[in-house]
Amino acid sequence: MPALDNLQMDIAFLASLIGLLLVWGNFLLVIIFTGRVIMKRLPVGASLSWLIILLLFPYVGVGLYILFGERYLGSKRRRRQESLLSSYQQVKMDGEALQVRLLDRIHNGGQALANYELSTTGLPAIGGNTIQFLSHAEDTIHAMVADIDRATEYCHLEFYIWHPGGNADLVADALVRAKERGVVCRVMLDAVGSQTFFRSHLSRLLRKHQIPVIKACPIGFIPWRLARYDLRNHRKMMVIDGKVGYIGSFNLIDPRYFKQDQGVGEWIDVMARIEGPSVRVIDGVYRWYWNIEAGDRLPLSPATIEPNDSAAVIQAAPSGPDVEKESILNSLLQAIYSAKHEILIVTPYFVPGEVLSQALRIAARRGVKVSLILPKRVDSFLVRYASRSYFEELLQAGVRIFQYDQGLLHTKCVLIDGKLSFFGTVNMDLRSLWLNFEMTLIVYDSQTTEVLKEIVEGYIQDSIPLDAEAWEQRSLRKRFVENVMHLFSPLI
Repeated sequence: MPALDNLQMDIAFLASLIGLLLVWGNFLLVIIFTGRVIMKRLPVGASLSWLIILLLFPYVGVGLYILFGERYLGSKRRRRQESLLSSYQQVKMDGEALQVRLLDRIHNGGQALANYELSTTGLPAIGGNTIQFLSHAEDTIHAMVADIDRATEYCHLEFYIWHPGGNADLVADALVRAKERGVVCRVMLDAVGSQTFFRSHLSRLLRKHQIPVIKACPIGFIPWRLARYDLRNHRKMMVIDGKVGYIGSFNLIDPRYFKQDQGVGEWIDVMARIEGPSVRVIDGVYRWYWNIEAGDRLPLSPATIEPNDSAAVIQAAPSGPDVEKESILNSLLQAIYSAKHEILIVTPYFVPGEVLSQALRIAARRGVKVSLILPKRVDSFLVRYASRSYFEELLQAGVRIFQYDQGLLHTKCVLIDGKLSFFGTVNMDLRSLWLNFEMTLIVYDSQTTEVLKEIVEGYIQDSIPLDAEAWEQRSLRKRFVENVMHLFSPLI
């Protein structure tokens, strides 16, 4: 049996050699990608989380970093964006001329905030607008349909989710009617969020009537051409003829038919209906991203916008991996640190990271009344426990936390001193603040902010305040899970 023994020895030696090569191969990859994480200068929490993943998960950690570690948007998108830069530079020049310069009369931090956003995105704060908040899904859908039915030139839609069923189908019918009148209709939907739509009868209906429907951030099989798989277009907006705009948290869904199997109740949203000169700025943002995704050449900025410093002053604040790093986060920090009396925050997903959490704690300790209104139940296990990992230190600092118990509260807004407000699609988590394509309205107007505040106070009435002492009595098991999720919260 010497031959068999020799074969077994050869197999054992080969297995040992392969094992050794795998160990050293992983070690080499960890060294290379550790260096890359360090040189990329990601937020400290994100960097540490990636280092933990690289060390704990051989090869898998490297694969995850390649897919999700950097904000790379893909070669095709980059080339298209570079080809459009000249038109964007003109928009920035127009923004300087249109910017309102007297915003400190509304709030002491208003002008600094507006100037920061202008320097970041090139988009100005412009007055002369009116805003109506729609807080019921049925009202929102019917208002959208009515405006589409009044369109004479174009309808531009951009949504993260369009889910077929119920009243959401009425929007598709309205677009078909508009198309038959000669109105140009364009629809841009996130490739992942709206994947059900692209397989539905609604998609076939729109294409049958030659209404272009494009996938934003499409998923492909070649990562270096696709970019990161999880960079999503999270915006919810619509523009009609450059005269009426919609922005908010509302996806094109009927809450009665959407995710009813997840035990969180119906989704609760608010949409802003806007009229005034800022609508053309919002439409310019839409056109910019349409051109990039569709390879088109729509003009970005109509020459009809005039300077206006009357109420309500609005500044469109698009954010995402193609805008200056952490731009909307910095704007929120600027507003929070300028608060004197009250901060109200409504968000479904609250994983703020250390910098934003610290800003809220500091505000509470200097006497600002800080309130968080969050849903009691959310549709993500990871977010649920990562969010709760921040509660104890916030409660100890004097931040009030209310848990909404009438459904999944999906509205996203921040109100500062009843005079300044952020409203749109941005959640208080690092994914939304740093990775996703989002759209926020910054409203410099006390009357509009007060209307939004009434909606928020209604949420508080339907919420259960979290008691600090009772929270400290939660089980050791829950604390452990929260702290584990906290380690990875910069990546959630």
